[in-house]
This record gives sequence, C-alpha cells and structure tokens, in this order.
Amino acid sequence: MEQAGGKSDKGREAQAPHDCRKCQGSGVVTQLAGRNAEAAVCECSRRCLICHGSHYLVEKDALGREMARMCECEKRRVRVRLYNEAGLPGKYHDARLSERFRDRHNAEAFNTFRLLAREYHRGHKGILLMGPPGVGKTWLVSAFVHEMIFQHGVPVHMRDFFHLLSELKSGYSQDKPESELIDPLVAVEVLVIDELGKGRNTPWEQNILDVIISQRYNGQKTTVFTTNYSLTRATTLSERVRSRDSSAEGDVIVRDTLEDRIGPRILSRLREMCDFVAIGGPDRRDLEAVGGTP
Repeated sequence: MEQAGGKSDKGREAQAPHDCRKCQGSGVVTQLAGRNAEAAVCECSRRCLICHGSHYLVEKDALGREMARMCECEKRRVRVRLYNEAGLPGKYHDARLSERFRDRHNAEAFNTFRLLAREYHRGHKGILLMGPPGVGKTWLVSAFVHEMIFQHGVPVHMRDFFHLLSELKSGYSQDKPESELIDPLVAVEVLVIDELGKGRNTPWEQNILDVIISQRYNGQKTTVFTTNYSLTRATTLSERVRSRDSSAEGDVIVRDTLEDRIGPRILSRLREMCDFVAIGGPDRRDLEAVGGTP
C-alpha cells in the first residue's frame, strides 16, 4: 500500500473521466441482466491511479500513527456488489433520483424519497407509497435504492411481495429452517417491499408479513413499501374478480383497502414505521408506448 500524496491525491481518488459517455462520470454502468438489474465498474475507472490496485491508502493520524483507509475505487467495487445483491428489477436499472425525472405528478413522492436518502440514519422512518398501477411507484423505489447504495453505501434489498411469498413457500417446501428464509429480510439495513398486498391474502401470507414487519419494527429497521391499495374505498384499486357466489352471473368489482389486504394489526405498525405518501397521474406505461415521458 502507498501513502496518500496529500489533498490533491484525495481529490483525484478513482475519479471517473467526466466525459465518459458510458458512465457520465459516475464510474459505474448498469444494465438489464435477466430479471434483475446489474452494475459493473466502468472501463474508464478500472485502473486506479491513486492506490495503484492496492485498494487502500495509508495515512497518518494526529499522533503520527499509520492508518489504512479504503480507497474510493474499492468503495465503488463494494457498492457494485451491494447493488447486484439488492434484487432490483432489470427494467429499472436506469432509474435515478435526478431532477430531470421529477414532474408535477411525482413531485411529492420524488422529494420524499430524495429527502430520506439525504437524511438517512439507522432507525429512520420508512415510506409507504400508495397509488394506482402504472404511475411510477416501482421506478421511484428503484431510483431510491440506487441512490442509497451508490451515494451512501447503505445495503438495501428489494423484493416484489408476490415473488417473495413464492420464494418463501418454495423454501418451506424444501424444509429450510425459517431463520434461513426470514433472517436475511430482517437483518438487511433497508428493505423495500414492492406491491404490498398483492397475492391471495390468505392467513399464511398475512402471518409471514406480520413476522417480517414485527421483527423489523422491533429492530428499528427502515422499511419502504409500495402498494396499489389506499386507505379508503373511494381511492383504492378497483379489481374485477370472479364472483364466489355460484348464483351470481359474471364478475364482480372489488375495492379492497390496504387494511383489508394486510389487516389492522399490520397497518397499525406501518403507521408508526412509515410516512404514508400518495402518488397519482397518468399511466406511464401508456405514455411509454406512445413515446412519452417514462
């Protein structure tokens, strides 16, 4: 390891060229890789001119003792690994909390996530983002995850609620211990659960959710949720389902509230754990289809 050369070296640590078209100066590129998003160190930043590949720098403290600290190039590699373990949907690998993506429809939610990322500390309240399908909820939480990992080095796991339930069911069917299945969800510093309430709403599903949320609540862990369901029937998701009444003809319209989907006990916990934020606007998937705003 080599000793840092001074303030000018610190300022140059592993800085990516600002004119790099691939990473726009971030030193990291992201891409779609199967179902998930994947990051890698950009070619422009793979050779660090400061630590020369040792990944650490040696400095002297006020008493003249030598102390090693991680070079920025190594921090970047660590954060790439965190990102690749986070489980972001591949479609949203380019989501960023950048001002150019803020508009009048998502402004409140956008600002709330940006504020949480900027002021985050362990035990910080999370966010529960409510809104109809297609308004950009998953995009926003994906941008938030990118910000937390690459700007602040905070470990985050993101899980779609329905897929999470499927993974847990598969694990239980293989006789895996509950600790092996649940502990990673409880232990991670920040957990994002997308599409809360999606599923069959069985007692087993509610029990699993209760276990995860209760343990994170007791551990004062930050948890973020998105959901299509709101707190009132007037604003919640309207779903057409097959009637369970054999004498009825055709489908029926169901308007479950969030409380209907997760139960009053869990909702009460979420009120303490999260700030509730609503988001509306047009269906952005339709806008994408016609070449409009993503």
